[in-house]
Amino acid sequence: LPGQNSQEAVVSTQSTGGTVATLDKLFSFSAYKNCDILAAWCRLAIKVRHKPIVPVALDFVTRQGRMKYVRPIYRDLFAWPEQSARAVNAFNEKKQFYMGICRSMVTKDLQSILVSQERMG
Repeated sequence: LPGQNSQEAVVSTQSTGGTVATLDKLFSFSAYKNCDILAAWCRLAIKVRHKPIVPVALDFVTRQGRMKYVRPIYRDLFAWPEQSARAVNAFNEKKQFYMGICRSMVTKDLQSILVSQERMG
């Protein structure tokens, strides 16, 4: 999972929430302390709409302030209609924790997603 390409390959082979749950049960990816592995795992699980990853992902991005982890995970969560409000609330509660550039970029991502959702319906 460390590389973006391997993550996309797994998702493109039609992973499901059940597959992700099995992998997590076998390898405990959700409990990893390595930020690169946990970030990649969260993104993969979010892409297949594996609901149990949401609290893990939100905990991670509210503890880890690095934009390289925070921004993609928030972007993925903002784009998940059922979890978007939860992600927005978490971001708004913790936005002062993030450095200015990270806060600004995540805010722009959120605005962009909201505009595209309004256009769609």
